[in-house]
Amino acid sequence: MLKIESLSKAFNAKNVIENLNFEVQKNETIALLGPNGSGKSTLLNMIAGILQPDSGNIYVDNSLVYGVRGVRKVDVKPSERKVGYVFQKFALFPHMRVQDNISYGLRALHLSNSEVKRRTGKLLEFVNLTEHALVYPNQLSGGQQQLVALARSLATEPQIILLDEPVSAIDPQLRETFRLELKKYLRTLEATTLYVTHNLNEAAIMADKIAIIGNGHIEQVGSSAEIFDKPQSRFVAKFLGTNIIEGKIIKKQNDHILVEIDNNTIITVTPDMDMSEKNVVITIKPEDVIITAEKNVKPNTINSIPGIITEMTQMRSNTQITINAGFSIKAIMTSAAIKNLGVTIGDKVYVTFNPSEVNVFRENLITRN
Repeated sequence: MLKIESLSKAFNAKNVIENLNFEVQKNETIALLGPNGSGKSTLLNMIAGILQPDSGNIYVDNSLVYGVRGVRKVDVKPSERKVGYVFQKFALFPHMRVQDNISYGLRALHLSNSEVKRRTGKLLEFVNLTEHALVYPNQLSGGQQQLVALARSLATEPQIILLDEPVSAIDPQLRETFRLELKKYLRTLEATTLYVTHNLNEAAIMADKIAIIGNGHIEQVGSSAEIFDKPQSRFVAKFLGTNIIEGKIIKKQNDHILVEIDNNTIITVTPDMDMSEKNVVITIKPEDVIITAEKNVKPNTINSIPGIITEMTQMRSNTQITINAGFSIKAIMTSAAIKNLGVTIGDKVYVTFNPSEVNVFRENLITRN
């Protein structure tokens, strides 16, 4: 188990991590996501003991490895924290062969030669580098070096594993398969893992939960469905690329809440909310927004609002369409769907979305961990 209490770190008077609280349960994998400069690598470096926090406590398996116990300051050496770390820049020993890089930590544990050989061979096989055991890191590709760094971090079977973009350099054709193998291997180790990535799909595949970090805090923690479907702050919604719209609650009607947005009334399905504060923030995923040439009056698509297409941006096989409906809202459609619809910039359309696809929250009720 990994536990962080009130952790803070500043560089040149700028707070990168500020009063951060966070837990990863035993055998759990949490993916840590956030934009560049949000403190992901800084947090990992403090957990590993490479970087000293300005304040706060860090626990590994209920043991304090950094912080204050009574009047005594605790700062356990990195080598004694039982933490495995795959650095973004690999940090391999250039003068050591591949097998020696992997076995370095095992020899430090004073294991028998036969056990070191067995574990090293098993990891070489796992990362598919058995044939490269006797070469040096500079003779490998970037992806292969990353695999060696990963094998080295797993060799001692640490209680906590920190993975900073662990498959980013691996050939894209091999990456997806290897992710699944890595996930299986981590389950076998019963490791507590913090997995840093910029890739939303990778986070959903690899992790039990996702944590979004920003503004020095953990903004939100939850399952992939909770994070993607129900962001609970503007920061998270913006990071995910979700539509963010300001509105005002008009009234509650049965199981629905009616919200006014720039003279349009939309209907949402939402959990019970305190109705005393009217101002709310609404998020709708672009892929949940439907565009039609005529007003949609089907029973299951209650919300249908007129607007004008202001922008169309090609995104690989899809196109992102921006509509001015009194407020700006984005939709994502396939090229084939746009061709069938026959619309372009300047055309009048209707944006439609189901009440169940609308997420509502109040900013002043968002609590940061």
